Amino acid sequence: MRELTKIVIISVAVFLYFCWPAKVTDSTNPSINSSKGLPLQCQDYTKYATEKHAPLSRGPLELSFMRPPLECRTFTSDVIERVIGEFKSKMTDFDLFRVLENTLPNTLDTTILWFRDDEVEPRTFITTGDIHAEWLRDSARQLSVYQEFIGSDSKLKLLIKGAILQQAEYIKAAPYCNAFQPPPQSKVKRNPSSIDSVTPIPPWDVVFECKWELDSLASFFTLLNDYIENSKEDSILDHPLVKDAIQMIYTVLRRESASTFDEHGNQRPHPYTFKRHTDIGSETLPLSGAGNPVNINTGLVRSAFRASDDACIYQLHIPSNMHLVTELKRLVPVLKKHEISVMGKSLSILLESMAQSIDDGIMKHAVFRHPDFGDVFAYEVDGFGSINIMDDANIPSLLSIPDLGYTSSSDSIYLNTRKMILSKEGNPYYFRGAHFEGVGGPHVGLQYAWPMSLLVQIRTSEDDEEILHLLELLKKPQMALD
Repeated sequence: MRELTKIVIISVAVFLYFCWPAKVTDSTNPSINSSKGLPLQCQDYTKYATEKHAPLSRGPLELSFMRPPLECRTFTSDVIERVIGEFKSKMTDFDLFRVLENTLPNTLDTTILWFRDDEVEPRTFITTGDIHAEWLRDSARQLSVYQEFIGSDSKLKLLIKGAILQQAEYIKAAPYCNAFQPPPQSKVKRNPSSIDSVTPIPPWDVVFECKWELDSLASFFTLLNDYIENSKEDSILDHPLVKDAIQMIYTVLRRESASTFDEHGNQRPHPYTFKRHTDIGSETLPLSGAGNPVNINTGLVRSAFRASDDACIYQLHIPSNMHLVTELKRLVPVLKKHEISVMGKSLSILLESMAQSIDDGIMKHAVFRHPDFGDVFAYEVDGFGSINIMDDANIPSLLSIPDLGYTSSSDSIYLNTRKMILSKEGNPYYFRGAHFEGVGGPHVGLQYAWPMSLLVQIRTSEDDEEILHLLELLKKPQMALD
């Protein structure tokens, strides 16, 4: 069952989170949505996705067909179409197949707003779904489901290579930022940037939003590592943009590993600050935009914001540090074959040492004894002894720890943590109702659960009954279209 559902749940996760319609931006899809352009009569997908379309699935739920017309799709992969056909011939649950059929190609169908099909210097701009901007984290996750197929689809491989180079450009320009505007040459219509008071001042002609989220840079490594692993090629590490991006990332990580106060108790300069005029507390940072203090010598890297774009209460965000250390351990062995240095020192050795420090810091500062659940991982800490006990559905999360690759799903501390965050007694953002259940988060308010959390729960489960129950829950929200 777990093998059968792997590709289903990854693709559903991508669709339900990153491509779920939230805001309608235009009544029609602009003809600039790809390198060749789309017909002007193509309806904006954020509106298209709110309507029911034939043919309905042959199962009892009669689910809508949600793929846009062929001429309105932003990218097509022959291998992905073939995979969909193979699943169609094997799956007897017609409603579940319809969910797969709608979600697996959704990123390709609807979010590739620009692709420069150049063998040497490809570029790919991937919208988050409802806004014409690219989040580093989101786009890496959106493409993750396709990585294992790039060995048999050269066009898909080039698309992902273009995404890596585009992200590298963004990171080189603004390494603290999480979301970016479409490149000028793409001619994609822009949304106004969220111009906040940020230091260092970002280039707002490039940046859509500049929240320092550690997982954004870890996600670039995920995109890069997955590409290298599946293409069996590491020559991309010799590309000047990729080299510059990795060097820049190391510099930022070292900077954000520093404590608020030095060993003499003197306050250090804040390398990053963020202030926004808002009445929502999680949309800005306290203490003149610096965020709450973190202690010295923790080995951890601070993050101002979570993967949900909400401000961290304590800036040592444990899931993001787990994500980072996992990707560093994947990257370092490959990086050792390439001569990349920082200030005359081997970058692979520096990153290897950093990964070990983070790993040690997690086990020292993030594991605590819960009175009801035993030894568990905290969501956030500050190194002074303060801990935040909760989980948020957005990845990286505590629930996603095995999926990130940090521990196995049978690890005792993870199992205790999982039990805690999937209970109302242990996680203030776990909700259970008559028809749905799951983890939400402060970004969407109380009494709301993200379908994404159920997918992560499936991917970290060893229980077939649990998996089947959650799949049934996931199919039913698809009936909500009029």
